[in-house]
Amino acid sequence: MERLPRDLDALHYVVLYTTHRQPLLEGEARGFAQVALKNLPYRYPGLRIVDHEIHPDRVEMTLDFQRLDEDLRRVVQSFKSEVKNLARKKHLNSDSFWQWTYEEK
Repeated sequence: MERLPRDLDALHYVVLYTTHRQPLLEGEARGFAQVALKNLPYRYPGLRIVDHEIHPDRVEMTLDFQRLDEDLRRVVQSFKSEVKNLARKKHLNSDSFWQWTYEEK
């Protein structure tokens, strides 16, 4: 079982939806989301991905910012950009891949 950080304010549960909640994260695109998730802690040392789930129309993740002094919006944008760029390189539908906003709970 994953240990929760002492400072619960450092935890962010985020949901990112694909445009019009279309099932864009299937097949090869699902792999792009997995790669982007794996790369986030390398891009932002100190960031910890506590949990994540990839659905055809959304990505849900719990991020621990306890040892990271960075803006959540910037981390989310970095993830979304990497997925979109990987999809574009493979000529997949990437013009409008993500909804502009995200949910934070």
